[in-house]
Amino acid sequence: MAPLDLLIPSLLLAFSLLISVPPVHSRTIRSYSGNTSVPITSLKRSHSNVKLALSLGGDSFGDNRLVYFKPSSVNSWVANAVSSLTRIIKLYDLDGIDIDYEHFLADPDTFSECIGRLVTTLKMNKVISFASIAPFEDREVKIHYLALWKKYGKAIDYVNFQFYAYDSTTNVTQFAEYFEEQSMNYYGGNVLVALSTDKSSSGGLLPENGFFDACNELKMQNKLHGIFIWAADYSISNGFCYEIMAQKFSSHLLLLLLTTIFLTTLLLPQALASPANSKLFREYIGAESNGVKFSDVPIDQNVEFHFILSFAIDYTASTSPSPTNGRFNIFWDSNNLSPAQVASVKRRHGNVKVALSLGGDSVSGSPANFTVSSIDSWVSNAASSLTRIMKQYDLDGIDIDYEHFLETPDTFAECIGQLITKLKRNGVVRFASIAPFDDEQVQSHYLALWRKYGHVIDYVNFQFYAYDKGTTVSQFLSYFEKQSSNYRGAKVLVSFATDGVSGGLTPDGGFFRACDSLREEGKLHGIFIWSADDSMNSGFRFEQQSQSLLASAR
Repeated sequence: MAPLDLLIPSLLLAFSLLISVPPVHSRTIRSYSGNTSVPITSLKRSHSNVKLALSLGGDSFGDNRLVYFKPSSVNSWVANAVSSLTRIIKLYDLDGIDIDYEHFLADPDTFSECIGRLVTTLKMNKVISFASIAPFEDREVKIHYLALWKKYGKAIDYVNFQFYAYDSTTNVTQFAEYFEEQSMNYYGGNVLVALSTDKSSSGGLLPENGFFDACNELKMQNKLHGIFIWAADYSISNGFCYEIMAQKFSSHLLLLLLTTIFLTTLLLPQALASPANSKLFREYIGAESNGVKFSDVPIDQNVEFHFILSFAIDYTASTSPSPTNGRFNIFWDSNNLSPAQVASVKRRHGNVKVALSLGGDSVSGSPANFTVSSIDSWVSNAASSLTRIMKQYDLDGIDIDYEHFLETPDTFAECIGQLITKLKRNGVVRFASIAPFDDEQVQSHYLALWRKYGHVIDYVNFQFYAYDKGTTVSQFLSYFEKQSSNYRGAKVLVSFATDGVSGGLTPDGGFFRACDSLREEGKLHGIFIWSADDSMNSGFRFEQQSQSLLASAR
């Protein structure tokens, strides 16, 4: 496979191509679309007011795999990006670029330097004539884009702020407040207003709730710097009526942002047709309350490390726990794994993220059953209680590990799928995983969830240690292929347990040889271990070996 730095710029073009068109006064309108039958040269020839740009990044590609910003180094990323993008921009006779990274495996300063230097160099070399950024209201996104704006804002012409990422109940007054807040954040920038025509996920101020009334107010205050729309793909069903209305406010530049299928086919490297090797290491911690601390576990700075707190359960925290219909309580060792300890380990290790796991096998010796009063009430209660816990502990993601069910697969799928979607949309979590194992009832529930909501699930922590003891390397690889087929398109992580009683393929039985085989095939998406509590007695030697293997992956 080609080096990541060489692949990403071309790959990102497959996400979006941006077209701009100037009408009459002094405004900007943008609309996102999936594919076009109009050749670029023909479009620009027939419309002299049209300009085109490409957008870098986006949320995901392929089978809903997240696009991460992860350079090997600032200098190499910038050099590769300038070279590959210059070739593409000249090939397609483009005019500008838009920056729409939404997931990050690099710190804000690195992002700022890479993107800032890229934009500056492309402008200095007269490869592009304009550049924009597309942030939205999310903590991680905000700190990266504000770092970029603070140092390189002078090179950025437009801020395509994704106002449709706010809640769908947004009214005109709230929208005006959000606009003023973002105008202050990106002080001096041309902050464009936005709407989405994607009915399945659109939020913010909708046209029927007063979007164009808000535009009129901004226009009277000389603050309407432009409009952009996500997405032409969805607008086609309503005859592009909102694009027509939006252009009435425009007086400078109309921009259409296109996601082009023909570019995906042309530019997506074959090696990226499925998830590739990863340096992700994950470990469950806290379930046994035996005093293990984050600081006990060795952390290799060359891997992406996730601690998973075990567990948060929607049961009462009493001597005889009972279900609470989505009101989650903490059942991990909160004395040794407290908010202060979370803050400390994340401060000392920039590659560490911390998640919590929902459910688990048991609560006070009885099965931790998934049971709900109704889908809506469970989702509402779960989102509320988990948001409180996530913010209290400054957590980054959630893991779903229910193993016993008193509800149908469809009910489970709706509850968990809606919960993850809501938490992600509200910026509460950045990633989500599920932890199924090879059991008929368990698989029926998790596969129902995957079929409908797989696009919001980032990792599958498949419990390979639930297979029989004595599993061989060849059997393990066969199991991996089977589960990769079941959860098609997923990043299926391999796993083992250090509790001495679980089954599966153990380190002594050839686990790391199996990992080597998967790595050679580009299928090692990560490793997780159950659990740090059990590994403490052996000095975490398998944690060290796992991370060493991952750190050497290419």
